[in-house]
Amino acid sequence: MKKVCFLLASAVILLFLAVVFPAAADTSLRGYNTADKSYQYITLGTYPYEEDGSPLPVLWRVLSVENGRALLLTEYVLDAKQIIFETDQKIIEKHSFRRIDTYAESDLYAWLNTEGLDTLLGQDPLRGALVEDPDLGFLHPLTRDQYLDPSLGFSSNPWGEEINAHPDRQAVSTPYARTKNLFVHNANRKSPYWCVAIKDPAGYKFGLVGYNGHISWGAYTNIKVGGLRLALELDLTGLAVFSGSGTKEDPFLLVCAEQPVREEESTPSAQAPQAESEQEPAEASADASAAEEPEPVPESREGSALITLLGDCSVGDALSAVKMGNSYHSVVKEHGYAWPFSLVRDILAADDLTVANLEVVLTENTSHKDIKYPLRALPEHVQILTEGSIEAVNTVNNHAYDFKRAGYVDTLAVLDAAGIARFGSVYYDKEDGFDDVLVRDINGIRFGFFGISYPQNSDLKHIDALLQDLRENRHCDIIIASMHWGREGFTDAGKLTSAQLNLSRRLIDNGADVVYGHHPHVLQPMVFYRNKPILFSTGNFTFGTINTNLDTHTGIFRLTFEKNASGAVLRKLEVIPCRTGKKGDYRPTVLEDEKEREKTFQILSPKRRISDYTAAPASFRTTGIVFFNEQGEIIPDE
Repeated sequence: MKKVCFLLASAVILLFLAVVFPAAADTSLRGYNTADKSYQYITLGTYPYEEDGSPLPVLWRVLSVENGRALLLTEYVLDAKQIIFETDQKIIEKHSFRRIDTYAESDLYAWLNTEGLDTLLGQDPLRGALVEDPDLGFLHPLTRDQYLDPSLGFSSNPWGEEINAHPDRQAVSTPYARTKNLFVHNANRKSPYWCVAIKDPAGYKFGLVGYNGHISWGAYTNIKVGGLRLALELDLTGLAVFSGSGTKEDPFLLVCAEQPVREEESTPSAQAPQAESEQEPAEASADASAAEEPEPVPESREGSALITLLGDCSVGDALSAVKMGNSYHSVVKEHGYAWPFSLVRDILAADDLTVANLEVVLTENTSHKDIKYPLRALPEHVQILTEGSIEAVNTVNNHAYDFKRAGYVDTLAVLDAAGIARFGSVYYDKEDGFDDVLVRDINGIRFGFFGISYPQNSDLKHIDALLQDLRENRHCDIIIASMHWGREGFTDAGKLTSAQLNLSRRLIDNGADVVYGHHPHVLQPMVFYRNKPILFSTGNFTFGTINTNLDTHTGIFRLTFEKNASGAVLRKLEVIPCRTGKKGDYRPTVLEDEKEREKTFQILSPKRRISDYTAAPASFRTTGIVFFNEQGEIIPDE
């Protein structure tokens, strides 16, 4: 297989090129550098890092690169996993438990290579590049010998009593790990027993790495182990560096080399971008084209209303990426505020109301939570929404408070000033919290919207109260429940949680007409309960700080409601299949290729029956449309 090596563009022009890993010595990916004692870093997969269990990209240290394979080690503790086989405490105390002969027989091995691997990589295409060790599996701790190998950057001395005896083996736990009772040593804030090092795959002994990097012995029944710092080996054949410089602050992002690279990303521009203070959004061309083409005007439909629902829209960047050459901010500066929605705007302008999940904070504030990717957009980016014909947004999700309460307040004020309607409940049980719903009368039909994000979606009484208030006190004909929930990156219905399934039924039983889900950043299957649609995830629509490993299929969800003798009912649900924009572009594009369109519909169609739910008729897999009769019941295929 012929391998191609793309050179990195210079930092002066702030652009990068994809770099395919060759076997040659000048490959950009390397292991531990003994000369300057440095590592390179990459991001791969996601894991529930945050205290509330929300996933974030995982940072890996590149320990070695040999023969086209890279050995990686997580930079932080990932999870708490007790290293034990027996659960009977009396047996454990008597040390009469069954000892294993090999590591592969352990519960740790089984867990890491099933649930652990699924949580980390899911359906990520890079999962196919993992190398399976016959004794350790795909995902595993390092062996004790590896932790004592100077060529990997570790001390060859396992012992040491001082506080920072071996900083090379020290580690920090994540907030999520701390909720699992992984404690922090008071002296240096490092995590004791943060990992197990396998002594020998053919045996039950483990090395426990303490807060000072000292490796001590532990048996298979040790219950002190509070966390896991894991390793894997990656076959670099056919992989590429998509972005990043390989530092801890700007790690490499890998993709399969077969994924196409945009021509403008592969060729340095002739002119460096202007400084932020000197460059203005290129709005003139957008304004000129707007003058030539008349504004689409929604047709009059009294007694009928067309509502559009869009997935995650982050019209900004992670704070660390704002000044990068292909960031959302830099692209908007070059092309203007109308750019992100320019390829779909006519569709959105032709409805009665377009609603999106706004997953970014509109603020100039820079004080943020201690998370890896705080998402922020300059306040003027609200014009992206107005130019794109977005009339309403859900404001509550796991990034709503990235810039603390002040950032959220700024966001609400910016939206209000721009005339964009909003809804969402965040910290509603506190005196300074927010509990905003939206009620909108459209062509004789009254709509009610409310938004809930995890972990508050466990407050069932509050959700019930919102439904009751909208139905009984605000007299809404149709209620749309916007839910920020689910597991990121998984398109399979099998990854839906029981809590989601139970809550979606409860929402509809208590008065919701549509469940509008987002957060996983990919499309997930659409089902119906009592003829009401449940959109578990509407995917990414336009999103800065894109994880390029995610499936890019998305859609424009158009719901036509009608008021008749039966009341207000859903008469048509149509999905216009799209792909979300790539890094450096960010424009969602309507799919024209028939196979790609049908692939979108297939993702939205569950592969197996889910109890209590029905799937769309078979025709949906080719048309993307579901029709309903005057009673709001799904019309089956003839």
